[in-house]
Amino acid sequence: MSDFKNKNDYSVTVFKDREKRLFTEYVHSIYAYVTWLKNQKIDWDYILVYVRRSRLPLCYYQNGDFIDSKPNYQTRGRVKPNWV
Repeated sequence: MSDFKNKNDYSVTVFKDREKRLFTEYVHSIYAYVTWLKNQKIDWDYILVYVRRSRLPLCYYQNGDFIDSKPNYQTRGRVKPNWV
């Protein structure tokens, strides 16, 4: 089974001041999600992006980073050394 099916492939946790502010389970586009956060005036320091189907962390983005619309294992944001 493929982790990416081009429909709500991501789950995202939003952090501000090292505290969890928001979790969204079904996210189609990371760029559109960050735009929505801005429009809702939700302040954030970084977001943690998970592959929704496998529930494994994919990457994280700090506020101000280039945000890819649909990251995958080849094109993704920042990663920690122990992530796949």
